[in-house]
Amino acid sequence: MATSDFNFKYTALRDKEIRVLVLDSGNEGDALFGALVPVKHVPGEHITQYEAMSYTWGDQSNPDYIALRHPKPDKSCVLENCENKSSGSLPIGRNLALALRQLRHETNSRTLWADSICINQQDLDERAAQVQRMRHIYKYAQRVIAWLGPADEHSPMAMGMLQELADCVDFANEEEDMMNNRMSFKRDRMDFIMNGHTDDIHDWSKPLPFSGQQWQAVTCLISRTWFRRLWVRQEILLAGKDTILLVGGDSMPWLHFTSAIEIIAQKREALADKVNIHTMIEFSNVRSFSFLRHLRDFFTLVALTHACEVTEPRDRVFALLGLAEGGFTSEIVVDYRKDVKDVHRDALVRASTYHENLKLLSLCDSASEPTWIPDLDRIQHLRPMISGRAALFSAEKAYTLNKEQLVLQGVRCDYITELIGPRDGQDSQAQLGATVLEAARRFLGHDAETWDFQKVQQFSHMLHVHDFFIHPPHINKTQEQLAERISTHSETLGAQLTYLTYFMHHRSIYLTKMGYIVLGPRNCQPGDPVVVFLGCHLPMVLRSIEDGEYNLRGPCAHPALLNSEAILGEMPKGWRLRYVKRVGEPLFENPEGERQHIDPRLDNIPVPEEWELRWRNDGTPFWYIAKEDRWTDFDPRLTLDSLRKRGVRVDDYILR
Repeated sequence: MATSDFNFKYTALRDKEIRVLVLDSGNEGDALFGALVPVKHVPGEHITQYEAMSYTWGDQSNPDYIALRHPKPDKSCVLENCENKSSGSLPIGRNLALALRQLRHETNSRTLWADSICINQQDLDERAAQVQRMRHIYKYAQRVIAWLGPADEHSPMAMGMLQELADCVDFANEEEDMMNNRMSFKRDRMDFIMNGHTDDIHDWSKPLPFSGQQWQAVTCLISRTWFRRLWVRQEILLAGKDTILLVGGDSMPWLHFTSAIEIIAQKREALADKVNIHTMIEFSNVRSFSFLRHLRDFFTLVALTHACEVTEPRDRVFALLGLAEGGFTSEIVVDYRKDVKDVHRDALVRASTYHENLKLLSLCDSASEPTWIPDLDRIQHLRPMISGRAALFSAEKAYTLNKEQLVLQGVRCDYITELIGPRDGQDSQAQLGATVLEAARRFLGHDAETWDFQKVQQFSHMLHVHDFFIHPPHINKTQEQLAERISTHSETLGAQLTYLTYFMHHRSIYLTKMGYIVLGPRNCQPGDPVVVFLGCHLPMVLRSIEDGEYNLRGPCAHPALLNSEAILGEMPKGWRLRYVKRVGEPLFENPEGERQHIDPRLDNIPVPEEWELRWRNDGTPFWYIAKEDRWTDFDPRLTLDSLRKRGVRVDDYILR
């Protein structure tokens, strides 16, 4: 093909139009031909049938080409009215070309939507406008095809193993099960899931009967680039139930794939000696698709997709707008000319205002000023701390002074005094493990027989950050295994304790003035204050700069400040938090095992007269104020004014 043929010119789209690719039929090895047709795309009125593709662009430096035709002038946009002669050729990535050849029919055309072809990528205005429409493009597609790439030596075995697991699931009530985040199993296949133990259906600890070669094959499959691409979350989660996964010529319904992954995830303890922590992180990354189907607040979306990849840093925000709940998303204009920092600032301010919390602050790591604006492009290797209730349910009154300064209200609780480790550049698994052991010796003592169980709990909570997504915290088991490593003077954690390092990447362990051990941002200094801000789920480490202003260093896991202790004091003796499946927030459980939604530390604090406690049908509480005819999830006893009236010292902090 001559260079002069690489001259396909896009025609402008009209309002409410998209383009679809009508892919010509062909045999294996044939060149790619098709028609690029503008069609009206108005949900509820007019939707052309098409299949939307979800794929990775891959390397664009050595492209393949597709010859494209335009519709005839002044004709309606249907295939019969397209030119017979090519209007020019368009360069496309090799991965997309492979997908099109795999999907192409031998005798009939096929109507597809693929962003790199159907959007003029050189026109920033069109690109921004079409990105705003992508949620509807995938939602109203006849089917979404997730192309993972061509087959390799491992993929047939991996797909077969995953289908074998999926065959154990009863999909008769799939919509109800999906809504309730659960799975139902076929009775005649339960022995396969439980390895012959059908009388113990809740015990997931029994290993699955697969070989090391099969586990390697699945690991290779879920490690493919497609699973790390951020945009595919929106593409898959907005799609209908007919979505399929395609690897070479092997396909599987998306629901079957995610069900198989969920079975594997439930057996993560039984797999500890078969797969390493990096593989379990890959499984967790894949599993996030299921979590994001039910968790749509902007912070959770960002946190659970932190390891995903984007080629355009603004897409850390733009790629999530179609999934995020809340009217604030329509206020964020997709604009690829806008400064990256401004895009991230806009998302922080609008999302925090809508959700009435400051959870997004926990994604800050002081990369550059203003330090209170999260650099979402840096979080890919910094595992977000999702859990914690430091002062989450005290409605924040934050406000910006200007583009550079943010004013928050907080309680100063502690100070950093000493670094245990690791330092910058010490992020190998061996170095992280050695730091955990050194921290245990420093905080718990060299003689494991004299360890105080409460301090062991604090040590475990510090490393887990109250987040048990990767590995549930069996404190006794952790103590036993850690004690064995200390007693034998080991310098390595061993496979069973590797999960303790999950949150340590690009973070360090410190001792504090109050005698605690904390996990916090790198490069903290003695004297840096630990502050709990109203509306934030984690304590924050600050750095005093000048004129009463501070830089935000980042969040820390302080075991004595993760459950509202800064504003309510310690939990009553015997009480604890219990996370119940399908209940969003944890319940408070008393020594007798009775559970309640409202914090027992508020029992003796009167409710302001103008407020009324009410209950939803699902048993969760909310608060109503009649004179303003509004309701809130925030307990009025935790407002800034209420806290100050009770003598809690809450100060203003100016962050820069």
